[in-house]
Amino acid sequence: MLYYLSAAGLIAHTFFWGLGLAWLVVPRAWRRWGWMFAPACGWALQSAVVWAGAHTALAGTAAYAWASELLPLALLIAALGRGRARRMHGGLGVAGIAVVAGWLLLSPLAAPGRGLTASSLGSCDQADYAAGARVFQEFSRDDRTGFLGLPEVTKVRSADYFFDFWLRLNHFTPSALLAHNGAIFGIKAWRLVSVSAAVLVLLNLPLVWFLARVLAGVRGPWLAGVGALYALSPLNAYAVHHGALGQLYAAQGIALLTLAVIGAGRAAQGGRRVRPFLPLLVAAIWLLAGSYNFILLVSLAPAGAWLLAQAVWRRDFRAMGRALGLVALAGAVCAVVFWGRFTGLVERFSLFEQYNFGWAVPLASPEGWLGLVRDTGLHAGPVAARVVLGAAVVGLYLWGVARLWRRQPARALAVLALVLPVVAGWGVLAWESRMRSNASYDAYKILAVFFPGLLAGLLAWLAVAGRRLAAAVLTLLLAANLVVALDFRREMSVPPLRVNRRLVEVGQLENNPRVTSLNMRVGRFWARLWANAFLLRKPQYFATHTYEGRLNTELKGEWDLSDSLLHTVPLAADDLIRVNEVFHAVRVAAPGRLEAGFAAGWHAAEGRGADRWRWSEGSGRIVVNNPSSRPIEAQLAVRVRSLAPGPLELRLEQHSAGVREMDGSLEEVVFDRQLFQPGNTVVTLTGPAGAAPGGGDERRLSFALHAFELRALALGK
Repeated sequence: MLYYLSAAGLIAHTFFWGLGLAWLVVPRAWRRWGWMFAPACGWALQSAVVWAGAHTALAGTAAYAWASELLPLALLIAALGRGRARRMHGGLGVAGIAVVAGWLLLSPLAAPGRGLTASSLGSCDQADYAAGARVFQEFSRDDRTGFLGLPEVTKVRSADYFFDFWLRLNHFTPSALLAHNGAIFGIKAWRLVSVSAAVLVLLNLPLVWFLARVLAGVRGPWLAGVGALYALSPLNAYAVHHGALGQLYAAQGIALLTLAVIGAGRAAQGGRRVRPFLPLLVAAIWLLAGSYNFILLVSLAPAGAWLLAQAVWRRDFRAMGRALGLVALAGAVCAVVFWGRFTGLVERFSLFEQYNFGWAVPLASPEGWLGLVRDTGLHAGPVAARVVLGAAVVGLYLWGVARLWRRQPARALAVLALVLPVVAGWGVLAWESRMRSNASYDAYKILAVFFPGLLAGLLAWLAVAGRRLAAAVLTLLLAANLVVALDFRREMSVPPLRVNRRLVEVGQLENNPRVTSLNMRVGRFWARLWANAFLLRKPQYFATHTYEGRLNTELKGEWDLSDSLLHTVPLAADDLIRVNEVFHAVRVAAPGRLEAGFAAGWHAAEGRGADRWRWSEGSGRIVVNNPSSRPIEAQLAVRVRSLAPGPLELRLEQHSAGVREMDGSLEEVVFDRQLFQPGNTVVTLTGPAGAAPGGGDERRLSFALHAFELRALALGK
């Protein structure tokens, strides 16, 4: 229930921030649908307040969030006082779709006993947003506490400090709104990441509805179909469950920008004033600059294509000039007020060249753009089905454009402009994916951020098709999308990645005065990035490059934080902090400290939480390092489970250090008093000959290592 209440609260809070502003600034022709612009206006205004607060000495949104609520309240009162409130046209249909879509997206996250937390299909973006949210919620810009004052680790281009990195280069708006909403609702911002992603899809629905109505001419029940396809689309579910908040904000920004530019262009063609569209353009450009600033360079593709097509068709370039002049004015206003988001653009693109952001995403051909994919990985169906369905999607689109051209040429041009530039950009990136795999990730992002307009354009044939054809095709599309939506729901009921109790407990180290700094030796990327977010008040050093703003440097920390199956226990009890069954910290200078790392002979880690293990085919090696200049004696205790009963031999380098019998169950085996000389010692655990376990698993397995603990002993005792 907490997820649903939180989602409802976030939706209500967004409308509270945006409804008054939307009623005041939406042009007269669209005023009766003014509520549909409230999410974009609310997000733009709310993030602008955080931007202003972040440039003061105030200690984060916790210091000013409640006072800032007076601003949207004043705007709402002003709108009501000026009689700008209007009945919510289309509100019932949008609300109905949002309820169903919200249940599909949120119900798997709301499993009993989890509480409000963050989950992911594989991306670690949630942890990055959570770190930024904590920066804006708790710290001031000049705060150099702990990790925030560590430029040798946090420097990214011209941004030396972590706070400035979030202002200039990273996705500011998603984290800023997490921070502000967290302060208002009295919730740790990180708990709102996953629920916020679902809410973004629901709040993008109104503009999808409006795009389809105003630009594509879709009316009546078919509008509900367009909205339902957007809400159920695997492209959006993929974004939600990978935590792609910036992408979903950008989709709203581009939809608003497209509407406002085309609205201004139509006004210019009719000889009317274009100035009423300026506030919407400012809101759209700021929303894009704050969330996905690099997308600004292509964000005008659909609207610009429409303006150019209209100018050529009408032989009137003056109207296009007036509309583009208004866009330039809006861009100038945003650049002056939010200068840092624009000066960081060159650096952002240079980072794209330096780092291979993203991962390989299956290329979605036309049927995939309408959600006809095979699974939650967005894989396409068989080639034959793909060709037939893709041809059907293209055929329906072209047939719709042709019929619109005969009836309403201006609307046909709008439908072409919504689709062709996006498909062209996708095509270029799809071609590039032959050379670099992450180009397919960029291609997916292009589809995703332009998806509201792309979907409205692709379904424009609904405006001219007969009822039977429209109902039949739309029903099939919705059914296919619903099947994959249910697959997402099943998969996220047991998510591959989740912030659980053990990970949250890492934050206890932040309040421990003994822990002055940390070496982040956490092996799992997800856990390492979340640990960083929970420990911002402590200096942290990374052995591996961990996202932007977390450089690999010399490990200068006083304590090593680890989640390895390999535990080492120094002589003094105070030099080890057992956070829980998974995480532990060891003081680097502790007498008797040993280091251990996996070497050859092990399969990948399996299991979750405290129940993790690694299989060996028969001989698994572990390198134990003694960093001191004196030998260290230690007791080795391992928890192992063999595939079949048999002996387990321990060898230190080439010397046998003991043999124990395993009975095939999960058991603890102890090897007393093993001597480790200074430097590295190769420890080998050898079990019975490996065999294939069956069930489709072709690996040869001998024994599984569930725990490995080296406890230092005082020499001679």
